Amino acid sequence: MAKSLKIFIVLVMISFAFYFAFNMIMISLVHSKKEISTPSIVGKNLYNAIDEISKYGFGLRVDGKEISQIVPAGTILRQNPPAGMYVREGKVIKVTVSCGGQIIYVPNLIGQSIRSADISLRAATLVMGEVTKRYSEVADKDTVVAQDIAPGTKIDKDSVVNLIVSDGQPPERMIIMPDFINKNFQEAIEWSLQMGIVLNIAKEKSAEFDSDIIIRQYPEADRDITNLQSISVTVTERV
Repeated sequence: MAKSLKIFIVLVMISFAFYFAFNMIMISLVHSKKEISTPSIVGKNLYNAIDEISKYGFGLRVDGKEISQIVPAGTILRQNPPAGMYVREGKVIKVTVSCGGQIIYVPNLIGQSIRSADISLRAATLVMGEVTKRYSEVADKDTVVAQDIAPGTKIDKDSVVNLIVSDGQPPERMIIMPDFINKNFQEAIEWSLQMGIVLNIAKEKSAEFDSDIIIRQYPEADRDITNLQSISVTVTERV
């Protein structure tokens, strides 16, 4: 029994001796490393940042990512420790990296009320900009008839979309340009004769449409043409 106790005491003493020796060696190794001022890597891409800090014996770890509308993806936004701080050689620098801007698809606002369009834009993290009113023969008052950025266009978050909204039916003496797109050009001829306006017709060969279909017009629909003497349409011809 006494012999076993002696052996146990010896083993404990050896363990303590080993622990303290290991501790002393590690402390010695840590303190043998020189202190270096951390370089600035904010604004650099990851490849260049790693190349930069490796010259000083530092490591790098991506500690987070953030959306940024102005900083390209892969660019370092912040670093820890910050630039200029003296740390021991071998320190790992933690960085937060930009994952670029959030791309938003513009919703189709045509036919919506102003309030509904505003809600749609807010839901898409976009902003309703200038609202211009114009008379319309086809759209109800306060209904969106046009938007300055086409539906489905990819734009940045918080971008501004301007709207054109119907101001209702025009006054009696005002002439509003009809919407002739995708209609037979005979309708445009009859309307121009009735209104006493000259109709300029250009032909364009098309394999997509039947003949005599209007594919372009000038001015666009709902424009005030009271003082115009002529309008223009482009009409298809089968190939």
